[in-house]
Amino acid sequence: MPVTLDLYGHPWSAPTREVRILCAELGVEHRFIEVKQAEAGDYLPEALNPACKVPMIDEGGFILGEAHAILRYLAARHDAAGAWYPAQIDVRAKVDQWLDWQALRLGRLAAQLMRERRFRPDGPDAAVCAEAERLLGLILPELDMELKAAPFVCGQHPTLADIAIFTSAEYLQVAGFALSGLDALADWYARCATRPAWAAVPVGTLPG
Repeated sequence: MPVTLDLYGHPWSAPTREVRILCAELGVEHRFIEVKQAEAGDYLPEALNPACKVPMIDEGGFILGEAHAILRYLAARHDAAGAWYPAQIDVRAKVDQWLDWQALRLGRLAAQLMRERRFRPDGPDAAVCAEAERLLGLILPELDMELKAAPFVCGQHPTLADIAIFTSAEYLQVAGFALSGLDALADWYARCATRPAWAAVPVGTLPG
């Protein structure tokens, strides 16, 4: 069968990696089209994606942006077993809760630390990094506590929430933020990192 899904993104982009990991887990064949965000001319055309941000998919003419919207769409369309975005209302609500937590809290701080320590041309701003680490110290115990009760964020099996949070935790590791004192979180991270589909989607070569 011909590949009908185009995924626009960048290897360093955590939101892009969320989509790539889910595609790998579900066996969804796709064409990856790299968008070099550092160059203004390579941004997505506004006619295709009003936000002009990656990731974006085009599946047979259906165009969708925003990583978590894409995750939900792909799970609904390609995960017949409903494992990654369960239909059971209370479980799905938990998945949505942690997806929002990642997007509004962890994801922003992880991206900020990553930008400062790996992408800022003149070197990291110590004050900005210290504040990000302070805030991370406040929110990560919430996740660690959740993971003490179950092997994955929403129970006994990985879901979309695990994928999203993993990409941010990976940013933290690359940015030099240790998960010391967060044993359940560190164990979960190691468990996720060894899943073949996740390990098959590397971050790529980073600057510095």
